[in-house]
Amino acid sequence: MPRQNDSILGSETHLTGPDQLAAIYEEREEFYRAILDNLDEGVIITDGDDRILYVNARMKDISGYSPDELIGRIGYEVLAPPKHWDRMRERLRERFSGSDENYDIELIRKDNKPSWIRVSAKPYRNTAGEIQGTIGTVSCIDRQKSLERENEYLRDELRGAAGADELIGPSAGLTRIRDQIAMVAPTEASVLICGESGTGKELVARAIHELSARRGTPMVRVNCAAIPKELFESEFFGHARGSFTGAIKDRVGRFELANGGTLFLDEVGEIPIELQGKLLRVIQEGQFERVGEDRTRSVNVRLISATNRDLARESSDGRFRLDLYYRLSVFPIEIPPLRERREDIAPLADKFLRTAARKLMIKVPVFTRAQLKELEHYDWPGNVRELQNVIERATILAAHGGFALNLDHTRRRSPGPRPIANIAPVQSPGVLAELKGREVEIVVAALKEARGKIYGTNGAAALLGLKPTTLASKLARLGLKREDFIHG
Repeated sequence: MPRQNDSILGSETHLTGPDQLAAIYEEREEFYRAILDNLDEGVIITDGDDRILYVNARMKDISGYSPDELIGRIGYEVLAPPKHWDRMRERLRERFSGSDENYDIELIRKDNKPSWIRVSAKPYRNTAGEIQGTIGTVSCIDRQKSLERENEYLRDELRGAAGADELIGPSAGLTRIRDQIAMVAPTEASVLICGESGTGKELVARAIHELSARRGTPMVRVNCAAIPKELFESEFFGHARGSFTGAIKDRVGRFELANGGTLFLDEVGEIPIELQGKLLRVIQEGQFERVGEDRTRSVNVRLISATNRDLARESSDGRFRLDLYYRLSVFPIEIPPLRERREDIAPLADKFLRTAARKLMIKVPVFTRAQLKELEHYDWPGNVRELQNVIERATILAAHGGFALNLDHTRRRSPGPRPIANIAPVQSPGVLAELKGREVEIVVAALKEARGKIYGTNGAAALLGLKPTTLASKLARLGLKREDFIHG
């Protein structure tokens, strides 16, 4: 009966003495090497200086290097970026104190592409019990890291604005916007969406994304108005661990999260001018570096921006780079405020009412004619967002026995523009006739009352009954600067 290891020794079992012993070792090494080479994980064995003594075949798939290219080299110097070398040396000292460790690290492949791996490192000892080096098993976790990045974004941002799931309304203004979306969506052109707060700029951005070739990829939103000035670069481009106080781990930026998809920069006018050059570079070249890194990364994103500012005027005043403005506004779309498309109010209100009633699981209330008239004559300073909030509040009341709109009747539409402090109301059909006689006086009064603000419901343009862009042009013609009125 053959012995248990005859199948390993094969045809060399007839040898005797030293020849037989050498054959046993040789065939056993081939046997164990075959096992290691067929593992799904990479195996790497290093000495006390982290010099590579052995790697299995799987390491070539993971790193791009053949075993001959790795053996004899310092492991962390060939596989890890320089920023990790100090930490890798610390880990080596920890191995020689007898500790094990599991960690994730971004490996740099032979083709210079990054790849996330998970390493399980253990010390190995000689027959005398002395630690000689490290045995590490390596798993590729690129897919897992990709999911983690997307989950990080999904936890931070709900994909889709609440209640704004489609463009609703028959107005000429909205019809024009739908036509513009249909034209630009199939292209890769950058889009700049302009309009007052609450008009639905993000809804338009999502419609463009969903009608584009990138619709199966994420649309990542950045609220530029909510980012502290000192964190803009990290938010956009990410950062390396230890690059600044509080950077306790590597962070992926929004450009990298949106790679292959769409990046939506909401309130883009809030980006600090000192960062606008770096933003322009990534738009032009598709390349950037994380904060604290010197390695250049490449991305492919479709850029959609939104603002309630007049960026052309901001550029002429030196607060926004003109070259960046041109890059962002290849295809501009302007959304009129709700008060200028009143025929959209009733269908929007009906949509919001049905949605709110479904959430509350109540019968859908019915608007009276008086309520619809009340909605149509309201000034809607908060635009579509305010309409949605009013309807949701009324629906909650309906669930408890009443259905009232509770609008602020001081904001009802009046035949002419609202009066400005210390100036008599304009009696003419429009403000332009009055401006001919007292133009500078009226504009100055409006700027004082609005404290230099042009856009928005409390801005000087709303007080005068003008479009913000019209007022901005008028200020330039009259030689007035809104900054002179910011502090009253």
